[in-house]
Amino acid sequence: MSIKILGITGGIGSGKSYVCRIIEQHKIPIFYTDIEAKLEMAENRQIHRELRALISDDVIDAEGRIVKAVIADYICRGNEYAERVNAIVHPRVRERMLKWAQSDNADSSRADEHSYAASGQRLKMVECALLFESGFHTDCDYTIAVVAPLETRIDRIMQRDGISREKALEWITLQMPQEQKATLADYIIVNDGIAPLIPQIDKVFSSILDA
Repeated sequence: MSIKILGITGGIGSGKSYVCRIIEQHKIPIFYTDIEAKLEMAENRQIHRELRALISDDVIDAEGRIVKAVIADYICRGNEYAERVNAIVHPRVRERMLKWAQSDNADSSRADEHSYAASGQRLKMVECALLFESGFHTDCDYTIAVVAPLETRIDRIMQRDGISREKALEWITLQMPQEQKATLADYIIVNDGIAPLIPQIDKVFSSILDA
């Protein structure tokens, strides 16, 4: 049985996590790269050594744990700083992702009235905010970008994180422009709070399964 790997991305505040929760209801296993990156950073001592060399000894506390505030301060200096951290972490996360993609997962082949399924096919999805920046898209058969209007994204971030409009906009500008993600992706889902999501998701998966 063949496996198709789908990559889903979206800028901060786009609501891609919400879209993923809908997709999970259709029995599609999802690999969340942010969660897996945190696990890898917590467990991988070689990453700790490389982060110490890159940033400072303060990046690891006395109990051997990553100090998130130190990482965040370093990354917020600019894109080149974030890229240095990503160059350490992303290859390890990609290894985890490839092992996951190749592993057996009963839910990915479980078909019922609520699942996206087709004879002879299994679907798995990789959720990654930096899908294109990290190169993870090269491991995917199809890519999906979740997009939303700028003001909607700003409002979502402000409400979620309790931050100012200026800080929310700063976080957005640190990422690849949404328009560029949309251009690179095979499919687009608009999550503006107005356009119904389920018909859009159904259309994307119908197209993928018919390909």
